[in-house]
Amino acid sequence: MADDDKPTSYLKAAFLNPYNLSLLAGAGAISAFTGDWLIGAAAAGLEALWLVLGPDFKPFQRAVRQAQREQQDELDKKRVAELMKELPEHEWQRAKALDELRREVERDVANNPSFQAVLLQTELDKLKHLHQSFVRLAHGCRRAETYLQAINLRELDNQLKAHQAWAEKAQDASVKELAEKNAQVLQKRLDTIKEIQTFLARARGQMNLIENSVRLLRDQALTMTSPDQLTEQLDDLMTGVDAMQASVKDTEALISGARFEPIAPVGDQPQATGGQQRVKE
Repeated sequence: MADDDKPTSYLKAAFLNPYNLSLLAGAGAISAFTGDWLIGAAAAGLEALWLVLGPDFKPFQRAVRQAQREQQDELDKKRVAELMKELPEHEWQRAKALDELRREVERDVANNPSFQAVLLQTELDKLKHLHQSFVRLAHGCRRAETYLQAINLRELDNQLKAHQAWAEKAQDASVKELAEKNAQVLQKRLDTIKEIQTFLARARGQMNLIENSVRLLRDQALTMTSPDQLTEQLDDLMTGVDAMQASVKDTEALISGARFEPIAPVGDQPQATGGQQRVKE
């Protein structure tokens, strides 16, 4: 479970509970208005007792977890909706179809007498996570493809070879250094592009795996004889998905920082200093 999904501190939740704050503020106001400090002291004592016992009260803990789950679900829905708006039509249709498949699996699993309602919620949450991950992967692929489409690999490779040749032939130290720096930057760009291409291939494969796995679950949902079958399949899929989510963040960082520019103008050979002629290939 990610850090963002951890339950809020029960002590903090007990103090910030709206009923607790209302009663505390009301007691303080009455004490100040009447001048009866005993009311304030009694309220402080009850507050201390609540903060000691309340956080360990099991129904209160369940309520806190439920409230946080609902809040997180709402945030996730908004985020996924925003990402889907940026997807191309084809990818939007895939994500929409996957969500419909997810709902069908949820319906069939709920109607399967082999499953217990208490254990079911965890598995349904995993299905939601899979759909959200699919959308994030699709969004990451869109960004990667947009970036790669704007890159002329042949031109970059030609630039790299030209600067490497200039660095080898240059007699002037400053010209040689400039050509070497250009070659280093261009090589870094090419390496970055290869990483993005690798991510794109892996992400597309993972998206296909999510779709095919959810379709399989839809086919099996009504006939599964044990919740362990559902749990095992989902857990195996989640492992790969979580790894790809980390790759999405890494690739977005690469794309954001990959806009290197050559140190010298593209296509210009470095000029020698001190009257030396231009280095020829």
